[in-house]
Amino acid sequence: MEILKTKPGIHKSRGGLIRSFVNIENGRIKDITISGDFFLFPEEAIFKILENLKGTSANREELLKNIEDTYEKENIQSPGTAPSDFTESIMKALEA
Repeated sequence: MEILKTKPGIHKSRGGLIRSFVNIENGRIKDITISGDFFLFPEEAIFKILENLKGTSANREELLKNIEDTYEKENIQSPGTAPSDFTESIMKALEA
């Protein structure tokens, strides 16, 4: 059982800074935290994103699709920040 703890992945979007901390187990997201100074509406949207990312394969395409699907399903609005910005932050954490 391989568990990999990563450094923070930091990405600056037009809407603010996004920091991701990711734990990977067997190539999938075991645990993830995202923080920063971006805005999401509704306010609990970040929890929906995090919940849906757990168990997702740690590759760019699957992460982006998962986040885009969550945006659509939960009707998430994020001024200046897109699903691709969250994906970029997560990928930087994985590459650290």
